[in-house]
Parts: sequence; C-alpha cells; structure tokens
Amino acid sequence: MKNYAGLIGKLLFVVVLFAILYSYAMFQGGFVSWFLFFAMLPFVVYMFGLTFYPLSSWEFERSFSKQILQTGDKVNIELTIHRKIPFPLYYCIVEEYLPPTFDRVGMKAGGYQYLANPTALTAEQKIKRVSFPWFKRKIRYQYAFDDVPRGEHHFHTIRVKTGDFFGFIRKQHYFTVPSSILVYPNQRAVGISKRMNSFEEGATPTSSPMKKDTTIVTGIREYTPGDRFSWIDWKNTAKKNSMMTKEFEPQKSSDVMLVLDASQVESSKSLAFEGSVELSASLIQAYKRMSSQLGFMILGEERKLFPFTKDVNQHNNMNHYLARVEANGQMSFPESLLLQHNSMPNNLVLMIVTNSLTPELKGTLTRLKQTHAHIVVFYIDASERVGPNEQQLVRELTISGIVVNVLTENEMSQNAFEVNT
Repeated sequence: MKNYAGLIGKLLFVVVLFAILYSYAMFQGGFVSWFLFFAMLPFVVYMFGLTFYPLSSWEFERSFSKQILQTGDKVNIELTIHRKIPFPLYYCIVEEYLPPTFDRVGMKAGGYQYLANPTALTAEQKIKRVSFPWFKRKIRYQYAFDDVPRGEHHFHTIRVKTGDFFGFIRKQHYFTVPSSILVYPNQRAVGISKRMNSFEEGATPTSSPMKKDTTIVTGIREYTPGDRFSWIDWKNTAKKNSMMTKEFEPQKSSDVMLVLDASQVESSKSLAFEGSVELSASLIQAYKRMSSQLGFMILGEERKLFPFTKDVNQHNNMNHYLARVEANGQMSFPESLLLQHNSMPNNLVLMIVTNSLTPELKGTLTRLKQTHAHIVVFYIDASERVGPNEQQLVRELTISGIVVNVLTENEMSQNAFEVNT
C-alpha cells in the first residue's frame, strides 16, 4: 500500500508540473513561454517514464574472489546488475548491507596487542557506490575488504537508489541476494617443548620425525641400512659373525583430548576468545602433522565432540566448526567439563583452552587429574586481568601436577605459539 501511495504521489507531481507549464504557455503566450514549455517537456516526459520504470525487474549477482579464506585475508567482491530495459538513468547508488559479523577486524598475530581493549579492532563497515549507467544493461560495482574476520558471513540485502536530474523523482528498491563466505581461524606453527609419549597409553605408533626411544630393548635383528651406529649389538655381532642391531619398543602416541571453552564471555574478552579458537586450530594442525590421535570437544551452547581419529576429513570438519563457533554457552565451563567427565576415557592427555581461570575450574581440574594421565591448561587473557588471584591459582595447579600456559599479549603476538606440555 505504501508503494502504491508513493507511486500515485510521484505521478500527481509530474502531472501537476506539466499542467503548470502548459497553462503558463497557453495563457502567457509568446516565444519565451512556449520555449520554456518545450525545453522542460523532455524532462517532464523523463520523470513520467522514471515513475513507471520497474527497478524490481533488475537482477543482481554477487561474486567473491574466494569463498573460503583465513582470518586476516583480503577478499574482493563484485556486484553485477542485469537490466532488461535499457532506460536511461542519470545516476545509480548501490548500498550493500553488510552482516554484523563484519564489524570486527580480522587481524593476524599483531592484533592481539589489543587483548585488553578489543573494541579498538571493531569498526562499522559501510559500502556505498555511485555510478552513471545511462543506457547500460550491465552495471558492475567492486569493493574489497583487507582484513576479513573469522566466521561464516551471510550477505543478504542490497539497496538501490536512483532519480531524475533535479531530484524531483527519487526511487529505491531493496533486493535480497543471499550468499556467504567462510573464514577459517588463522593457523600458526606450534612449538611444543615436550612431546607426550607413552608406552601404555594409546595404540598408534607415531610417524613424526623424532628420535627413536632407546630405553626398552625387546630383541635383536640383522642390520639394515639406516640403523644408527649406536644401535649395533656388538656382543651378538661377534657371536653370529654378522652385523646385528638392537630392536626397541616402538613409540606410541598418547591419546589427546583438546577441550575448548566456548561458554559465554563478556565483551572485553571477545578477542581473547578469538585467540582460543586460533590456538585450538593451530594445535589441531600440529597434531595432524605428528600423526597423533586427537579428539576435540567444544563446550558452549551445545556440546560438540569430534572423536579420536587421524582422518583428514575429520580434521577439516574440526576447522569448519571452529570457523563458525561463538562463545554463547549459558552453563559455566567448569560445570560443563565436569558433566563430560564420565564420557571421556581414563588416562587421556587432556588439554584445556580457556579465557577464565577460577577456583571452580581449579576444583574441576583437580578431580579430573585423578583419572587422567596428564592435564595441560592454556589460559589466554590480557596481562592486566591476570592478577594475584589468577597467579595463585596457576601456582596451585602447577603444584598439583597440572601444566599451565599463561598466554597474554606478548605470547599471542608472536608468529608462532610456544607452549609447554
């Protein structure tokens, strides 16, 4: 109804303007009045045609230079308008309504210097472009974003505005053009100071390029090219008159369960949560390269579990979920973690990534330590929020045999993560 009222109002304006010019020429007479009438007649006819010109018949197409990106990458976007009727348009303004997830800047390592003030990396994005298409059937608009933030970004609405030369007739129309891009969290190299190997936990031989464990000898065998000189068993070599080397217990990789705290966080810790997601993605990639069995659990609005596997598709699913995860869990993380205690096998290497270190979490971790071989905590937060209470909790957890990594602005701004396990 509102659209019809606007159309009728514009049409009445054109008719009244034409009537005024014609009446002036008829009653005034003379060359000047008729010249003015005929000089304005094309503009009146144009306004009359523009009033009925259907913007709704336009077809929009949105294309991206890349559909899948990493945080901080650049993406080029092109909007293409296809017009069926080549009606002359003096100007055309296209405004892209960006998703709210684009309000934050997707910085790489250097952006974590703002851990204490994440609002410094937020900015309202507006895209508005002007062109003068005239008779063109195809109109193109291009724009780019240099630092794309993590997430699944859905684009929907585009507004188009046009009008006549004098601004008497103005038209606009909203188009729904659904499309989306997926931005994965940034992945960095992870320097692990201690490799977690066990001869009783897990059952997967490691294929990482690490030193062969020479503490448990299980037998002897004939020498093969590639065996080290220190592995030669000289006593049996002399007995058999043939080069013999020692056979060692094959290394086994520990079963690692990585748990991400996705419970609801205050806005001041939004960048710290992005750091948690980035560290989790980097750890997943690191253990994938080491061919270790890794399970991954996210405790937030919903419990999401990726079971132990070395399957490549599973790792891709983990990264896909990390691209979309948000910190919106209503239940406290210590409580959620304790509820999952019975569903996790014993003697795991348990890795916890969190942005909050509380006495409740300490109590939960102490209980979990009774059934799990090793627990590692990655605590990510701004240095100004790691106060005396948090430092005391770190000391108490360390005394109880739990490894705690405190990652603040300095550690998060490095090109690679350096962690202790």
